[in-house]
Amino acid sequence: MRKLYGMLAIAWMLSGARTVAADTYVATVKGLCTGGDTTSFQATIDFTPTGGNFATHTGMAIVTFTLENTSGLIPFQSPAKGNPILTAFYFNVPPGTGVLYTEGRVLAGSTVSSSGATVNGVTVPPGCTVLAADAVYTGFYELQGSSSTGQYGIFTNNLQTAGGVAAGLVDPEVFVACTPQGDVFSPLVIGGRVRFTLTLSNLGTDLDTAREFQNQCSTVSGQREPSSFAGKFQATDIGGQGSCFIAITCGPTKAEPASWGAIKAIYR
Repeated sequence: MRKLYGMLAIAWMLSGARTVAADTYVATVKGLCTGGDTTSFQATIDFTPTGGNFATHTGMAIVTFTLENTSGLIPFQSPAKGNPILTAFYFNVPPGTGVLYTEGRVLAGSTVSSSGATVNGVTVPPGCTVLAADAVYTGFYELQGSSSTGQYGIFTNNLQTAGGVAAGLVDPEVFVACTPQGDVFSPLVIGGRVRFTLTLSNLGTDLDTAREFQNQCSTVSGQREPSSFAGKFQATDIGGQGSCFIAITCGPTKAEPASWGAIKAIYR
């Protein structure tokens, strides 16, 4: 009887891991952009296994990427210098992984400033709003496959704005109670955080936690170093004429406790 109770307890733990356990990893990407200004963004990754068998490469998971531009404020000056706008986020998954983009959500507390722009058929009226609740704008963004970033290599995927520079992210410091503190060269801009939700399938044990995205590398040639994450900034420098890529080198990171990571060896 004692053995039976033990087996039931283990089964309960494993079934709970599928439904409630999640793993979180925060990646910070920094680099120099046009004019020598430092640009940066933070990507918070939440990884929730939803089924399948990771040991046989049939694992499934829901992953969210929550992005925030952390470049800091470039205040008003003359000539006008654009605050960097994050318009694309690059990441990698193992070969054979299925990737489905399901939602783009601007989180509560973010500022949405528009001159009356239309993105992918959706028009945001002129004005500025600080969101009291999340707003779903899935069509403002799109998932791309194989994507080149020049010196940082080719990534398996990227999430980018569907309207060019419009609907990109600026640092929240650029707006204070909807009052701009610096120049922004875009007809529609988000000052805050956007969360993207994706469904992944055909996963193996090389990607069964959020942290393991850091070990997925871009394809490079020559002496360049492969990268795990990258971002594209636009409308930078004088008159908003500049743009740049920044990235972070891929590779193992120091282990930290995490709910799913702590039991994945059993779950396999």
